[in-house]
Amino acid sequence: MGWKKDRAEIKELMAARPDPDGRRGNESQEARAINEQLDRKLREQPVWRRARALYEN
Repeated sequence: MGWKKDRAEIKELMAARPDPDGRRGNESQEARAINEQLDRKLREQPVWRRARALYEN
């Protein structure tokens, strides 16, 4: 899978989180499932891409 497709999927998962910034401590099943998918997708990427996906606008 290409980086552009991975980045788009990561952005979609980040937008789909019920608690996007993590400040409310949402621990619902949906939030946990989305966060697990997001974590898995980010771990597949090299470190510099992880940072780019998380911190770019």
